[in-house]
Amino acid sequence: MTLELVIAVKEAEEKAEQELREARLKARQKVSDAENRAEAIISDAVSEANGKAKAMIEKAEKDAKAEAEPLAEQNRKDIETLKDKASDKMPEAVAMLTQKVVKLDADH
Repeated sequence: MTLELVIAVKEAEEKAEQELREARLKARQKVSDAENRAEAIISDAVSEANGKAKAMIEKAEKDAKAEAEPLAEQNRKDIETLKDKASDKMPEAVAMLTQKVVKLDADH
């Protein structure tokens, strides 16, 4: 009977050790799965944030372009106006320079 009791205790200890090993293995697997899910969640969040940031930048660029276009058009018109005014005064400026050059030549 004592031998049977020792064998039963030994088998119970072995079974307990096996169950403990299996529990540790399952725990490690659960930790690994949780880490993988966390990495996936982080990756998804980063991708989503990058997408939102890109969309915000594109919108800001579009808005800035829309805001700048009227100013650029006004600047082009102002430049043309100044060119026209300068062009209108060109004959007068040429005549004035010609007179000064002729006067300088005459003075010598």
